[in-house]
Amino acid sequence: MKNLILLAFFFATNAFSNSNAIVISKINNNITQASLENGLKIIVKVDSRAPVFISQLWYKVGASNESRPNTGISHMLEHMMFKGTYQYPVGEFSRIIAKNGGDENAFTSKDYTAYYQKMHRSKLGLAIKMEADRMRNLTFSNRELEKERQVVIEERRMRVEDNPNAKVFEQLRLISFDKSGAYHAPVIGFQADIESYKVQDLRDWYEKYYAPNNAALVVVGDVDPAQVIKYAQQYFSMYKFNPQIENLKDKPPIALIRQTKQLKLKAKLPLYTLAFHVPSLGSAKDKSQAYQLEMLAYVLDNGLSKTLTRDEQIASSVSVSYRLYDKYQTQFNISFIAAQGVDNDTIISAIKQQVAELIQHPELLKDEIRRTKAQLEANFVFEQDQISTQSYYLGMLQTVGLGIDKMFNYVDKMNEIETKDLSNVANLYLNFDQINTVELLPQGI
Repeated sequence: MKNLILLAFFFATNAFSNSNAIVISKINNNITQASLENGLKIIVKVDSRAPVFISQLWYKVGASNESRPNTGISHMLEHMMFKGTYQYPVGEFSRIIAKNGGDENAFTSKDYTAYYQKMHRSKLGLAIKMEADRMRNLTFSNRELEKERQVVIEERRMRVEDNPNAKVFEQLRLISFDKSGAYHAPVIGFQADIESYKVQDLRDWYEKYYAPNNAALVVVGDVDPAQVIKYAQQYFSMYKFNPQIENLKDKPPIALIRQTKQLKLKAKLPLYTLAFHVPSLGSAKDKSQAYQLEMLAYVLDNGLSKTLTRDEQIASSVSVSYRLYDKYQTQFNISFIAAQGVDNDTIISAIKQQVAELIQHPELLKDEIRRTKAQLEANFVFEQDQISTQSYYLGMLQTVGLGIDKMFNYVDKMNEIETKDLSNVANLYLNFDQINTVELLPQGI
């Protein structure tokens, strides 16, 4: 793990017969990167501990690209991607993958959409062929859209409308980010928008974003990188570079501060969440501060849980979260459930006091930071046992523009952090005068 270095870029077009791909770089001989002439990025990591692979195709599009009345359209298109192409009619894609002993699914986030297949190594060509087919050959029908519309409406009902805590965090995004920028709208979309999509809206979104130069193919497992690139050339190279991709403008989030909201919902327990606007690794001018915020989240999560739930017993739970890898600026969240009979102001005062002590006496954090570093290093090692986790980080880091080397220097960056760094970053960003808050007031079930 130590001293993982990105080797010098080198060209090796002669490694592949009749090749229009260029090998860009390798890391410790386990990872190969390539790019086709049409802009498709290829990342291959060899892991031969089991005769399986996972193949993922990542697109640089998600909720952060959306606005009213098309919020959630990336997620709806994800559903429609399983509804047939000219070569593989409705249901055939999943049927063929299952028949060949594979597992497949997809996911949409704020900054990306990805599709994957996990199969025996002998099925590599099949997986890449079928995934390539639906990049440009998707069929759209009103009948299938209406079916999936009801599926997504039900999904929103279960995940958001009937989940009070999810409603709290959706509301937090709404009051924290202006509607004209990214991160305001929920990934699944607003109900009114889900109900209003037309087939042409989805087709337009597909034509706009689903292109080779807006995608990355990531394959991890018991594979030969040369064979992966050969299949990618065979099945993706006929698709044209889309020049409009380069003209698409980012719309970074527009931060709002000092916003508050109370929600009265049917719920068993209260919830209070407060959020600070902070940089992510992608948006930070000083990248070390992003890693320091990541460490601060771990340390505060452990420290507040110990103090407020076990020692003082004024909260039944406390959690602290931070999204290091968001494409744009993000939030540092502290959430808690007050113990019965304890008001929120008491807990907020205790949180402020603990943050102030951290800033004034960082030396008290020495043992906690040491434990956290050991835990993070162990977690990193254990995560490498899963090819799905490896492929996720490779694809996500490539897609949000951070570069895959960030996967390998994470532990080293975290180990560089000292107690004074947490004091400095807390003092710089944890300004309680500028927080946004949402309070859930339970109305009974």
